[in-house]
Amino acid sequence: MKKALSIALAACMALGISMTAFADEAPTLDYPKSNITCIIPYGAGGTMDMLSRSLFESIPEGTLPKGVNFVVENVAGSGGLVGTEQALTKPADGYTICGVNGDLIINRAIGATDIILQEDFIPIVCLQDEPYCLIGPAEGDCSTLEGFIEKLKSGDNAVSVAITGMGSPGGLASVALSKAFGSNVKTVVYDDSATSALAVVTGEVDATFAPVTVVTGQIEAGTLKVIAVTTAEESASLPDVPSIAQSYSECADLDLHSVCFLGALADTDPAIVDWLVETLNAACASDSYKELTEPMMMTPKVWDVDGMIEYCDKAYDFYAEIAASQSEE
Repeated sequence: MKKALSIALAACMALGISMTAFADEAPTLDYPKSNITCIIPYGAGGTMDMLSRSLFESIPEGTLPKGVNFVVENVAGSGGLVGTEQALTKPADGYTICGVNGDLIINRAIGATDIILQEDFIPIVCLQDEPYCLIGPAEGDCSTLEGFIEKLKSGDNAVSVAITGMGSPGGLASVALSKAFGSNVKTVVYDDSATSALAVVTGEVDATFAPVTVVTGQIEAGTLKVIAVTTAEESASLPDVPSIAQSYSECADLDLHSVCFLGALADTDPAIVDWLVETLNAACASDSYKELTEPMMMTPKVWDVDGMIEYCDKAYDFYAEIAASQSEE
């Protein structure tokens, strides 16, 4: 009897050890098993579209299971809101991610949407962190920052700027400059940044605000010129271009970035988020992504999730302050 009891006890102990060992073993992530759709809420050929495709092309071979790919789906409309809202209707299973940027933060600051980038999405990789640029003609009064500011200070509406809407970064930058120098900037609304840049070439306006990626061809052709950056400091990507904030004390608080992230839906499994962060940031840090984005005059930046969230919080406060000063006027 005692022998039988000892054998049973030993069996139970062995089973317990086996079960404990199994419990301590980390579960295998069964992801991804099919294509991951990346919704880009702008048209094909735009900055975010080109950067996301370059990033996915830079993922090292063998990282993804056979037959699995990142697939870009362009859903344009309402300054990025149509595609963003569509993404939020998808299951938070890791098979849908979305391009999110400063425009989404601005739209919230001006009351155009209730979507909170850093709460409705988890930023997983930074596609771009570059300054918005003040773009002027290659020659003339506004071909330098000094010339542009002198013309601006000469009186209301003396200088004209092409923007893509008052809620756009260019619209907010125009408001900030008007407030800083006490002279209103005349703003003219165009459909997109490319059309705005063309208006500078044809002389319809004096300048425009845009990411440099939009106008690299015209800069190389000698028809346009980057005369300033809107960030607090000069840009490593444009080392010879002055910062408005550093050049003029009246604009010391101006710090406007062209930032693009890819985001996972907020309720996505943390293990899947970790996989996406690791995979896509490895691609961002690769020589391939650097080479593919170099013609766009930008410098890739690997940014951790907490850093991206902190940026979103600060950017919202900055944009909301400018929007509030605009409504007061």
